[in-house]
Amino acid sequence: MTLTLKFHDSVSHLSDAELDALTSESSVFFGRRWFRMLDAVDLSAMARGELSLRYAIAYQQGTPVALCPCFITRSKTIYTPYSLEHFLFTSWKKGFANGPAWSRVAIAAADLYRNVAWRTGAGFDGGVFVTSPLSMRSSIHCAAQPVDIAKQARELILQGLRELATSERLPLYFYGVERDDTTLREALTSATFQEIFIYDDNVMDVPGDSFDAYLGQFKSDVRRVLKKEMAHARDAGVRFERVSRMGEMAEQLERFYEVTYSKYGSEHLRHPSTFWAALDQHVSPEAEAVVAYQNGDPIGFSLLLHKNDEMWFYRVGRAEAGASETPLYFNLAFYEPLRRAYELGVKKLWLGASGYETKRRRGARRHGLYSYLWIPGRWSRTVLQPYVSAYSRVAMAMAAGGTQNGRIRKTP
Repeated sequence: MTLTLKFHDSVSHLSDAELDALTSESSVFFGRRWFRMLDAVDLSAMARGELSLRYAIAYQQGTPVALCPCFITRSKTIYTPYSLEHFLFTSWKKGFANGPAWSRVAIAAADLYRNVAWRTGAGFDGGVFVTSPLSMRSSIHCAAQPVDIAKQARELILQGLRELATSERLPLYFYGVERDDTTLREALTSATFQEIFIYDDNVMDVPGDSFDAYLGQFKSDVRRVLKKEMAHARDAGVRFERVSRMGEMAEQLERFYEVTYSKYGSEHLRHPSTFWAALDQHVSPEAEAVVAYQNGDPIGFSLLLHKNDEMWFYRVGRAEAGASETPLYFNLAFYEPLRRAYELGVKKLWLGASGYETKRRRGARRHGLYSYLWIPGRWSRTVLQPYVSAYSRVAMAMAAGGTQNGRIRKTP
């Protein structure tokens, strides 16, 4: 059966029924509600740089059978993970600033390599990013169909994306492919993409069918610590309430988010009040907030996204800046999302990258995320592939070296 490929600036031409048929088994980031939200917000403003959204859609006799969101950018100011130059050559240096002597050698070598690449015309000034915007996930999502049709659709989209990157004279970058997505990983490897380990996400396999089952997996001394963390917030007069109509709290959510994430400077996505209103209008009920109240006033929130049997702890915000390892944070980031996961029958709770040891102590495990790079120019490939390979090996070694086996602390 012949398939055809078209690129679109949005999915507004598809009905809700068509999108639901195509994405019913997808994660929240590749579902109809998320795509409708993307069409309603100013992505360039949120990402701090100009980008052009595209959807590669494969059709079978006019019916969409596979979909892949991506965007094109040449911005110098865009959010760091959306800039290959910054992500691969500069953003990681902060972690090495006060490191041992070899780390200074690594920084000097990276600077030299970058200068040589750009002086010889091998550098890149942007990219075609294959990812669902505002997420850390990349996918070519195929509707339920025979394996051979799905394979054909996947290959057609890959070929179309490579042609797009070639015409734009930009590298093609799949950002955030899950370790377990072996079908896509194998397809990308077969298509001569270069694999790059970027970092580990944290995920919790939700045990049993009640919160008691979660607590029951820990030894008694650890359970006491976890219960103390939960009780600490209650004893301070904090109550937690689930809010689905986020538009009514949009300005407060924007302010709490900015207070919490401003410590990252310009290296975080903007979330203006219009974003929270769009979540309310388009993504709910797959998006909801857990809001913490004290003395009747909101003091913090966590944003949860869920679809099928997965939930994502997506954002957190507090009225006042402070350390993340506090009882309020643990309730917003772990215990309240987990309670909601049990209510919804969720089997996987994604907790976000970083804080690996803190999250491991509370039942999470690390889950690798990869990116895949294809550079259209032969000279650029020749010059940059060795550096990218070294970057991936160092990132993987650092992730492995960061794994600790310490026990949970006996104080909250």
